[in-house]
Amino acid sequence: MAKASYNNPRFFDFVYDEFLSSVVDDQTSSFQEGVLFNSLTSENVLELLDITGILPEIKKKGYEKVYLEISGTGQDFQRIVLTSEKEILLHLRLSIHEYRLEINDYFFKEKYLIINWLQTRHPKSLSMDKSRLYPGQDVPGLGIFHQIADFIGFLILSLRLNGAVIRPEYFHDAVLFSKKFHFLTPEAQALFLALRRDFKKESIREISTYLHSDKIQDHKNKVQWKAVEMILFLEKTLNPFVFNKKFDKKVSKILDSIKLSIVE
Repeated sequence: MAKASYNNPRFFDFVYDEFLSSVVDDQTSSFQEGVLFNSLTSENVLELLDITGILPEIKKKGYEKVYLEISGTGQDFQRIVLTSEKEILLHLRLSIHEYRLEINDYFFKEKYLIINWLQTRHPKSLSMDKSRLYPGQDVPGLGIFHQIADFIGFLILSLRLNGAVIRPEYFHDAVLFSKKFHFLTPEAQALFLALRRDFKKESIREISTYLHSDKIQDHKNKVQWKAVEMILFLEKTLNPFVFNKKFDKKVSKILDSIKLSIVE
């Protein structure tokens, strides 16, 4: 693959090229340690980390020597970890699963990249005010969402998959990924919209902290955030078919029944 500056057009303008490899179809085949899904070597993954801007941004933040570890036991569990001075900077847990989707009452199955866990850490950050941390953070994040999104996009292409599914562990993660991903269920989409609607004056961090602390209620029932799937289709024309008027009506009906407030 030709080298590209990471501030050039992003993944979603990317042109298919010779870098692409084939995804593993035989789940019984022996997986090689250090080769992502038996398809992408460490060199391949490092190149993707480089051209999407992840490595350049990490180096800008003071991490000169960065080490990559790829491990896993098959399609159900693969792990990418970037470390520097024994500190984890990027941690991804991935799998490949088939999803059964409905389009106009027709069901079909396609393979998707599943992001089971995504964490970035910036232990050298100068702003270590604990009150500014989001739930789940022990140190600030790296602030490289756009680069991460491009990296995920390139993985989808490189493994010849149909898209990606992520399960946001926290509300603030869902806010970030909502720029590219959609909730698969009307219930999850309705709750997400209700949180943005009913807490317009609160910051994303405050809403996420309230949720994590069980301080939000719907009428008199406490609301718990659940890691529900959000999906990104590689084929963008699928969005209006899956997330159609029928889906929107379900969301609207549920949304009208939700009334959120802070637990006194």
